[in-house]
Amino acid sequence: MRFFEFSGNDIAEKLIIVLRNYIGRASSKKAPAKLNWNGLQQVLKTNGFEIAADYETFKSIYDSSPAIQSLVKNFNDQGIELNVPGAPDSEKQQTTKGQTSQDAVDQIAASAAPQQLAAQA
Repeated sequence: MRFFEFSGNDIAEKLIIVLRNYIGRASSKKAPAKLNWNGLQQVLKTNGFEIAADYETFKSIYDSSPAIQSLVKNFNDQGIELNVPGAPDSEKQQTTKGQTSQDAVDQIAASAAPQQLAAQA
């Protein structure tokens, strides 16, 4: 059975509950939550929903539900990424030119030190 074969907004409400539970688990671990379509289908199946999860059907529900839009950070033909509060942002973790975050802090401190010393003199 596919998402769109359900009548009314019943499937959207059930999907919201499942996604919120998944987000809650990821949030407690402070980890991002990404699922491919097979993974989402397994999560739904574990929660008692025998439905097919794929891009086209998910997109139709996503477009019609602001609640689901707020739960999903991004989705594409590979799967979905959920909006997990407190989870590290994969884009923010990337540093320039192979620097670690500590290297970046050291560089900022080193560049500010001469200015601070000159101001104190």
